[in-house]
Amino acid sequence: MARISQETISRLRMLSCESVAEQLGIEVRKHKALCFMHEDHHPSLSFFGNNRERWNCFVCNKGGSAIDFVTERMESNFVEACQWLCKKFGNPIENYYHAKNSIKEVCIKKKLKSEKTEKPFSKNVAQWILDNNSLTEKGKEFLFGKRFLNNEVIKQLNIVSIDDSKLLVKKMVKVFDSNTLQDSGFITATNGKLYFCLFTPCLIFPYYDERTDLIGMQSRYLGTQKDAPRFQFISAQKTRLFNLPVLNTMKSGEDLYISEGVTDCLALLSTGKKAVAIPGARILPQFDLIKLKTYKLHMYPDRDKAGREACVNLRRFFINHYAMFKEEQLPEEVKDYSEYYITTHGIQEG
Repeated sequence: MARISQETISRLRMLSCESVAEQLGIEVRKHKALCFMHEDHHPSLSFFGNNRERWNCFVCNKGGSAIDFVTERMESNFVEACQWLCKKFGNPIENYYHAKNSIKEVCIKKKLKSEKTEKPFSKNVAQWILDNNSLTEKGKEFLFGKRFLNNEVIKQLNIVSIDDSKLLVKKMVKVFDSNTLQDSGFITATNGKLYFCLFTPCLIFPYYDERTDLIGMQSRYLGTQKDAPRFQFISAQKTRLFNLPVLNTMKSGEDLYISEGVTDCLALLSTGKKAVAIPGARILPQFDLIKLKTYKLHMYPDRDKAGREACVNLRRFFINHYAMFKEEQLPEEVKDYSEYYITTHGIQEG
C-alpha cells in the first residue's frame, strides 16, 4: 500500500489542470472546455490561476485542483487520483506500511477543507456587487420587455444586471485588494490583469438560504457571443435551490411549485404562485429538496428529454419521502413555463 505525503499532495494540487484535462482526452481551448459532468454545448468549464491549477464549472458548481478533476472525470477516490497523477506527471508516492490511517486522515482533511478551498465565494464581494449595481436597460428589456415579469418580484429577489465587466473591475479594485478579489470566486488573474469571471452583459440572480444569508449567485448571459455559457454559477457551497426564503412564508400543506431554472421560477412567482427552482434539469440538490416534503408540490416540466427526466427523478425522490408531487401539463405548443407565461401575459402587459 502507498502513503501520500502532504508534500506530494501539495505538489499535485499545483499541477496545471489544463495539462491534466488534455491527458484525459479533453480538448482545451482558450482556457475553457466542455464540461463532462453535464450535457454541455457551450464551454462552461474554466481553468484559472497562475499555472491554471484550478478549475471550475459554473453550471455544475464543481471545481478544485487537479486531484479533484481526476476524481470527477475517472470516478475514482482521492488516493487513486493521486496515484494516477503521480504516474502521469512523475511525482513519487512513498511506500509506507501503516498507510491506512494516514490515507484516511488525508481524506478527512480534504473533505473538511473542500467547502472552503475548492469553492471560493466571498459574501462581502458578492454583497458589494448587489449593492453597487441595479438593473441596466439590457436587464430591464429582458425581464420586462421580453419576459413581462412582475417588477415587484424582481425587486424582492434583489436581481441586478451588469453590462460592462471592465468598468466593474475598475470599481472593485478601489474597494478590495487583489488577493481578496482573486479569492472571492468572481475575479481571476491572467498575466497580471484582473478579469471578471462571469460573461457580460448578464443578469445576476442572488441565492439565499432560509435564513436569508447570501450563499451564491447565478448569472444569465444577455449577449450575443456564441461560445459564452448562458448560465454561470458561483457559490461557496454545493448547488442549492433558488428562492429558499419563500419557505419562511409557508405552512405545511400549502402549494409550492418547483421549476427548472430561475427564469421559469420568476414567471411562476409573477403569477402569484409560491415557487423555488432547481438550477438545471440534471442538478437536484437533495439537501434542500428534503425540506419541501411537507408541502403540496407541483412541477411544469420542460417539454424536452432533460425536463422529463428531471420530473421523473423528482417524483421518485418525493415518493420515497412520502411527499405529494404532481406533474402539471403545459400546452403542446409551448416548450416551458416561461414561454407559456409570455403567451398569456405578454399582450396585455406589452
